[in-house]
Amino acid sequence: MAVRQPSVIWAQRESFLYVTIEIDDVKIEDLTADSSKLHFKGISHTEVYETTMEFFAEINGEGMKRTPTNTRVIELTIPKKESKWWPRLLKEKGKVHWLKVDFDKWKDEDDSGAEDGMPYGGDAGFDLNSYMNQMGGEIVYEQ
Repeated sequence: MAVRQPSVIWAQRESFLYVTIEIDDVKIEDLTADSSKLHFKGISHTEVYETTMEFFAEINGEGMKRTPTNTRVIELTIPKKESKWWPRLLKEKGKVHWLKVDFDKWKDEDDSGAEDGMPYGGDAGFDLNSYMNQMGGEIVYEQ
């Protein structure tokens, strides 16, 4: 039986990584991380999937957490050893066909404050109804 490479998507924050292994109905045989690598092996239906990813920089493998999901994927949050943005996920340069960016979770380095501290990305608790009442008007919603 041939071993297949699973599809992986990823995103990052300054201090951690999101790594999602996309396999339906998988039975995990091995999921381990050390200071520089993640190893996964699992069986889905009759197929065996396995990957070892050597990361761009060091991680805290002991701090890896698996997010419980109702989907059929493996979602991991992996702390970086040093809080800084990485230019890529893998140590080796170049594109690999099985690895893609998770645009649903992706956040650029220059956007990092928007969600956390609000500068330009949050509503800072803005309430349109209160604002309109202060202006002497009210919002009328048509259905």
